[in-house]
Amino acid sequence: MSKIKIYRFVALAFVLAALAGCARSQAVNYYLLRSMQGPPPQAKALGQCMVVAVGPVEIPAYLDRPQMAIRPSPDTLHYSEYDRWAEPLDKNVARVLADDLSARLADAHVCVFPWPGSVPVRYQVRLTIVHLEKIAGEKVVLDANWSLWGNNGKKLLLMRRSRIVEPVEAPADYKRIAAAESRAVDSLSREIAPRLTP
Repeated sequence: MSKIKIYRFVALAFVLAALAGCARSQAVNYYLLRSMQGPPPQAKALGQCMVVAVGPVEIPAYLDRPQMAIRPSPDTLHYSEYDRWAEPLDKNVARVLADDLSARLADAHVCVFPWPGSVPVRYQVRLTIVHLEKIAGEKVVLDANWSLWGNNGKKLLLMRRSRIVEPVEAPADYKRIAAAESRAVDSLSREIAPRLTP
């Protein structure tokens, strides 16, 4: 093999190595909402307290995907390919809201929908999320319709709409956005809990 061919071969090898390095995919970050009330309290005996069920939680189609969403302007939406929810958002919201309510209700057993048919549920909290994302101005908005149902989820007792805005700590990366959304769910539990009387 001539020197020119060797040089061309080496140059081609360097180019291919460089392209392979560029082709490496960026690492994906996964996030979860979490209860702001600390670890869930010890489970209470079903026969000694009222039972509250949380769910179902409905989310709009644009949030029903792994990629985290932000809204740079009222008419635009951006999804991050490398920042994703570790579980479906509706399931995550239901679980965290149940944990937050459980911490606020000393004499209640809070479970997530669906509940066993043999469990007598005093209240069912149903939630329809309209918005849950970061908006312009370094804020997170949680806009949701919620309702309380009695008689094992058969009787409508109350309907409300809550709009909660939480600031996002700077710099507003996706970790801090997820934390602000966790605080928003906790604030929602603060509005719901006083309605759940024994």
